Amino acid sequence: MKLLKLGAILFAAPLMWSLQAGKLQAQSETELKEMQKKATSYYDILYPNDTLKDWFTNNVGLEKGAGPWQNLYKPVPLQMYWFPVRHYVKPDGTYYDQLLEKYKPSDCVKCHEEVTPGFVHDWRDSTHANPKKNPRFAEKTQQIEKLIGRELKEVTCSDCHGKDHKELHMPTPATCGECHPQQTTEFMSEAERGRPNHIEGLAANVIPPWYPEMFRRGYPAAQFGCDLCHATDRCNICHTRHKFAASEGRRPEACMSCHMGFDHPDAETYGESKMGYIYHLEGEHWDWEKPLAEIVPGKDYRTPTCQFCHMDQGNGKFAHNPVTKGVWRMGTVPPKGIDYKSSLKDYPHGINLPPLNYSLDIYSPENKRRSEQWVSVCSKCHSPRFARLYRENLNDFMFEMWRLQDRAQAILDDIVANDAFEVPIRQRDIFPLGDILADALGPGLLGDAVYNAFKTKAGKVPVIGPILGLHGLFATGRNNPSEIEITYADMWFGDKAHAYKGVAHGQQDIAWWYGAAKVYQKINILESQAIALKRGKKVDEFMAAKGRKNVAGIVGSIVGIVAVLMFGAALWKKRRETQNS
Repeated sequence: MKLLKLGAILFAAPLMWSLQAGKLQAQSETELKEMQKKATSYYDILYPNDTLKDWFTNNVGLEKGAGPWQNLYKPVPLQMYWFPVRHYVKPDGTYYDQLLEKYKPSDCVKCHEEVTPGFVHDWRDSTHANPKKNPRFAEKTQQIEKLIGRELKEVTCSDCHGKDHKELHMPTPATCGECHPQQTTEFMSEAERGRPNHIEGLAANVIPPWYPEMFRRGYPAAQFGCDLCHATDRCNICHTRHKFAASEGRRPEACMSCHMGFDHPDAETYGESKMGYIYHLEGEHWDWEKPLAEIVPGKDYRTPTCQFCHMDQGNGKFAHNPVTKGVWRMGTVPPKGIDYKSSLKDYPHGINLPPLNYSLDIYSPENKRRSEQWVSVCSKCHSPRFARLYRENLNDFMFEMWRLQDRAQAILDDIVANDAFEVPIRQRDIFPLGDILADALGPGLLGDAVYNAFKTKAGKVPVIGPILGLHGLFATGRNNPSEIEITYADMWFGDKAHAYKGVAHGQQDIAWWYGAAKVYQKINILESQAIALKRGKKVDEFMAAKGRKNVAGIVGSIVGIVAVLMFGAALWKKRRETQNS
């Protein structure tokens, strides 16, 4: 447990290294070599100590999980492919032995034409199969050849998976970084912004306590969506195997398989916006082979794409890093500048665990700079005045949403203070991992208030609101979460996300009917639910006084028996009348 606590402290420390996204344009072979060194040290840099390596990068197969709770669960077999560095198990058995007898190690393509023909067709259509297919790629390939010290007539299976089938490995960004160091180091630079980002997808998946709690309760496969969507620390999330086309990665659909749905409806809000409709109407005719830095707005793209907006680093530079301009951080962290009336005023309640350990300052110098970067991006197609007004409107809108969330949080605070849930807190199941969180993390990370609450109440603590209250959407404990907690979590995490993304991407119907209007409705539902809960508590207290509850139970039983007898007599009488007639 001491090691776990030490690991959590180390995890709370910055994982970063100094890369400036705006300075990632390679200009010399020396710079590329330095980038290659960083790229091939991908996991050593992102997880720079033994504890973090033990949590995320040391391969343990399927014997235990990942992260600080790794000994509480064993991953499902598919995690071999979602998180190969940690969980991949090399193939064995007679099937593979027979293949290796039939084919030589150099016969990868011939073998896989029989075993996985789709892979081969994708590869044959890729630039890897023909790395000098046009002058642009020939120039890039020559640069890579200098970098790796050998000629590339084609990039084959063994270049990415290894030459020995019995020592097979799944390629990772460190593998890709040998030939593509600039793209890989750009991707690595996401870590500077902290979570949410792509490269810490595994960490963000397994660290929240509800993840191992689901395993403890017997629902590991149910988290398929969490696992697959959080497997984002790999290049083939956007550049799908085995074609790995840059042109595919530049299209909005490359983002949409993950960035859609309940908590981040980017696909819906962009796709159904005026920008999205122009893309749907005309996008097939655009030149997707062209690098983003060469795109002329209005000429090459008549409307922006996800990548064109989010990968813009300013000053005409684009990088494999879409998070540098993020300000609202998915809209889940309470911002400063609101006179909170609820317990949100105390956020983060002394917690010192990232990403729970800060409040947003939307108007800090750094965030003002990021907002101006957005104005600059939008001004490529709109007037700067319109772009700035739109950005300011987004900020004003989000402050309104947070004031509504404050109102909702206050309703829940009152229910918690009065323990007016349908089932009293002491009779509910624990908060996920609530029985071990206090001892595992300690007051230094949890803060005294949160630590004492978990320690003294054996984990039976109602947790609502950002960000730990997210368990209200998918925990499986009995009577925890209750209906009112689910209603609130649905409002602040789902409805507010639709409102936020609808405004950010210019989709009015989602911003209103599936966003703001739903937030307003949930406020009223919460108020009604709270009235009913408090009324029910008063009735219970009244009935419990002087044994009324027992008397009421007896009276209720008598009334029930009499009702059954009367109903039975009525049926008997009706049957007799039917027979006589």
